Order: sequence, then C-alpha cells, then structure tokens
Amino acid sequence: MNPYLPIRKVPLDYNGIQSSAYAVQMQHEPGTHTPNTEWKEVGVVRSNYLLVDNDSVRKAADQVAEESNLQFTHDKTFFNGRSYAYSLKSDHVVGEVNQNDDVALGIQFWNSYDGSRSFGFAMMLYRLVCTNGMMSKDHFGTYRFTHQPSSENWDENLEQVVTNINNMQNGSEGLDGLMRNLRSLTRLNVTTNELGRIRHNHLKDIPTQLWGNIVDDYTNPSNKIPHTGWTLLNTATDLLWHKEKPTVSSYGQNATIVDGLCQAVA
Repeated sequence: MNPYLPIRKVPLDYNGIQSSAYAVQMQHEPGTHTPNTEWKEVGVVRSNYLLVDNDSVRKAADQVAEESNLQFTHDKTFFNGRSYAYSLKSDHVVGEVNQNDDVALGIQFWNSYDGSRSFGFAMMLYRLVCTNGMMSKDHFGTYRFTHQPSSENWDENLEQVVTNINNMQNGSEGLDGLMRNLRSLTRLNVTTNELGRIRHNHLKDIPTQLWGNIVDDYTNPSNKIPHTGWTLLNTATDLLWHKEKPTVSSYGQNATIVDGLCQAVA
C-alpha cells in the first residue's frame, strides 16, 4: 500500500448537524475496477488533531538525518493504511554487547491518520550483525511534534530533534543503563526455570501466540545458539523486526520485550 497518497480532513455531519470530529480521507489510485481516483476514509480525528501527510514525515526524517552529525540510512517503512513508521539506522556504534557484537543508534519517526499515534520520533538501537531493531520506552524518551511543517515554528521542531540526536553521541543515562542491561543479558543463563520467571514476572503482557513463537525458535536445536538472555532478546526482536507483515503492535511488543528483559537483570 502506497503510504504517500494525498489526504484531506473533512468535517463530519449527521442529518445536517456538524460534528466536532473530522474524517481523514486518502485519495486512492485508479485500479482495474475503479478507473477514477476515489477518496476513502482512513480515520476519524478531533478538529484540532495535528494531521500531517506521511510524505512530510518522511521528508522531515530525511532532513533530520542530513542535518545531524551522524550518518543515517533508511532501513524500513511501515504503513497499514492508518499508521506509519519510518526507521533509519546510523553508523554510530554506541558499544559492544558481546565480542564482535556491536549496536548502533537508530531513529524512528511515526504518524497516523486515525489519531492512534501523534506525529513524533524516538531513538532506538540496531544490532549490526543482523540489523535487528530494538525499541525501548524505559530508556529512550519520545519527542512529539507540535507544529505543522508549514508553520513558522517548524524549524524549531527539527532543530530540537537534531540537538537530541547529536547529544546522544556522548551517551545518556538512559543509553548507558540500557547498554549495561544488554551486557548483563549475555551472562544470564536462561534455564527452563529462568524462562518461566522471565515470562511470568517480566513478559506476562506478551500474547501467548507470540511467546510461543519466540520460545519455539529459541529452543530449536538446529539454531545452535547459547541459551542466554541476550539470545532470547534477539530471537524475539528478529521475529518482530523482520516479519513479512508487521503490525502496529509489533513495535510496541518489541519495546515491551526489550524493557522486560532489561528489568529481569536490572
């Protein structure tokens, strides 16, 4: 699905009475059975909702990447018709979790047409040997944009984001704590009892089906991996980050697993 089609916000009314809510519509491209372009509703938002088209979000992300002191490259784009995420990885290695196992900084911008997630961004990490993305709500703050790209305050928004990214080069309390926990996970021997402790004390909100898929892959003898907290984390992030059809929940579950496993060794 093309995430960069035109959008518009139109007032809703019922029997001639105008509502305080607005419908967000996307102009779909002509197809075999729809020779003319067609506007389809993709969400309903408040009148004051900061609606930004995904193309502007992508351009903002690329501008931030260009103006920061780090070298970023685009990794992946997610769009399900309503929610959008644009992820970039950098060449800035923040540390070695295990021997020859480095992680680097990344950033993710997000947006939505149904009000489920406001236009914003957050820092993240990438494991370089497999490009697994690792999200965290506990260790990285989020930035929510408050202005439209066309407003006079827009440059201030981007300047603040660039400053936040550049400051992260020198580390932060959140990043340092996350790295300590990731290194501790390499020393955590995950026995059957430990797997149960982690599941029921730290990852109890993960859906049963997802947990089953993680454990099924993690315990597969053909994978020949050490049974540590670090490999458990990467089994999960590999499944979530590289799945063929991710969902909005995939990103939230990624953060929940990273934060939960870090809590298990904190």
